[in-house]
Amino acid sequence: MALRSEIVNVFIENTKIIYDYTIFQIKHPSFTNIYYCVLLAYVFCFTLEVILPKQRQHGLLNRKGFWLDTFYVFFNDVVIYIVGLFGLCAVAELLFMKVVGLFGFHTLKVVDITNWNPFLQIGIMFIIQDFCEFWAHYLLHRFDFLWAFHKIHHAQETLGAGSTRRFHFVEMFVFKPIIYIPFAMIGYSATDYFLFQITVQNVWGFFTHTNIKVKWGFLNYIFNTPETHSWHHAKNIPRHYGVNYASILNVWDLMFGYFYLPIDKQPILGVPDQKQMPTTFLKQIIYPFKLIYSGKYKSENNSQSHQKNKT
Repeated sequence: MALRSEIVNVFIENTKIIYDYTIFQIKHPSFTNIYYCVLLAYVFCFTLEVILPKQRQHGLLNRKGFWLDTFYVFFNDVVIYIVGLFGLCAVAELLFMKVVGLFGFHTLKVVDITNWNPFLQIGIMFIIQDFCEFWAHYLLHRFDFLWAFHKIHHAQETLGAGSTRRFHFVEMFVFKPIIYIPFAMIGYSATDYFLFQITVQNVWGFFTHTNIKVKWGFLNYIFNTPETHSWHHAKNIPRHYGVNYASILNVWDLMFGYFYLPIDKQPILGVPDQKQMPTTFLKQIIYPFKLIYSGKYKSENNSQSHQKNKT
């Protein structure tokens, strides 16, 4: 009972911190306001789609899934954060400490870098975040249970800036608290992690899903771009569990052999059983649970890339 009470108190305390911060930021717009900076980044990517569209067969607002993507941006970037995502990060830290405490360790902090040079701090946080996101993304494709949720993100036949946020909230609840642990080990709070997460990862996600016709050349081998990430969403790829898992740095895909960028064909987006995928928000939220309950997720081959045609 004592542990349960402690978990509840930690969750409520940290959720309230994020809630109060969010409400304050929304009420005080400025160019230094993180929320409005993220909004401006989305508007910038949206503007690029107007100027340099890759797919011209549909109007920008008429892109299939545009309005659903827009709703997901609000739901995942505002609602899920406020209702307790980073409260769960603090709970994960608490439980992790309870476990390591059994082995005589009484602090999660290995080294405190919060007083180091700010640029060095950002560099270290960036590498940790990007490396952890890469492996989390890989696991979402590799295991049937996780793919049942991640499949929602891949069941998109067109991409736009907002498409980055069309994913099941369970993904965030599973991985974000775990990824926070390394941040806690170098001295950061759940709130610090929240601020870093919502800026760096979210802003770059808008960019990689942007529908723009630009050839990025050698930059494709350094950064995840709309050109490389479109192949991550393709179903006409040779790897069973997918390709190009990187969030920002493609070095991870190159290092572990998952990089894929053919020059003689175009990606076909979506999943093989596209017709079975629901097209409304509530049905998409329920869909993975129905798959898991029925046991059908085990026979799906958990990948968008399980076509026999390896062209």
